[in-house]
Amino acid sequence: MSGMAVKRTGWEGRLLGVLVHPMNVAAAGLAAAVLSLGVVTAVPAVIAASRSMRRWLDGEEHAVFTGVFREFAATWRRSLPLGVGVVVVMAMLVVDVAFLTAQLEQGSAIAIALLAATAPVALALGLLLLALPASAALQPDASARAWLVGAGALVARRPFTALLLLIGEVTFALACYLFPTLLPFFGASLPAYLALLVWRRAGLQP
Repeated sequence: MSGMAVKRTGWEGRLLGVLVHPMNVAAAGLAAAVLSLGVVTAVPAVIAASRSMRRWLDGEEHAVFTGVFREFAATWRRSLPLGVGVVVVMAMLVVDVAFLTAQLEQGSAIAIALLAATAPVALALGLLLLALPASAALQPDASARAWLVGAGALVARRPFTALLLLIGEVTFALACYLFPTLLPFFGASLPAYLALLVWRRAGLQP
C-alpha cells in the first residue's frame, strides 16, 4: 500500500510496471481521503497527494502512501488557508445557485442572467482547482500565493488541455457516483495524477 518499486525484468517486470501505476494512485487516493475528512483539509490533502506522486514519478520516492502524510505535514501551514478559502467560495456558489434556481422557478428573468454570470466563475474555479495541486507539486518550496499564480499560468498556457482535463474530471465524478467504491481510492488522486502527468510531461513548470 505504501508504494512499489519495479525491479524485475521480462514479462513479469512489464506486468508489474503496468500494475504499479494504478496501485500507487490508489494508495495516494486512500491517504488523501483519510486526510480530507476535515473538509477544509481536502485541498491540502490533494496537494500532498500530488506532491507525493510527483516524487514517485521522478524516482525520488516509492512509498507513495506514507509520502502523502509526510507532504501534508510539510505543507499544511501553506495549504490550509487555501482549503478554507475554497470551502467558503464553493459554499457561496452553492447557496447562490440554489437561490437563483428558486427564483428561476418563479419566472424571474434576472435569475437567468445571474445564473449565466455564475457559470464562468464556477468554470474558472474548477480549472484553478485542477491545476493547483500540479502547481504545488512542480514548485515544492514556493508559497501558497506562488502556487495560485502557477496554477493560473498552467491553465493559461494550455487552456484547451485544462478544459479537457476538467471534462474528464467531471466524467470521473459521474463514474464515482455510479460506482462509489472508486471514490476512496481514486477520487482525490486520479484527477491530480492526470493533471500532474500532462503538465509535467509538457514541461510547463511555472
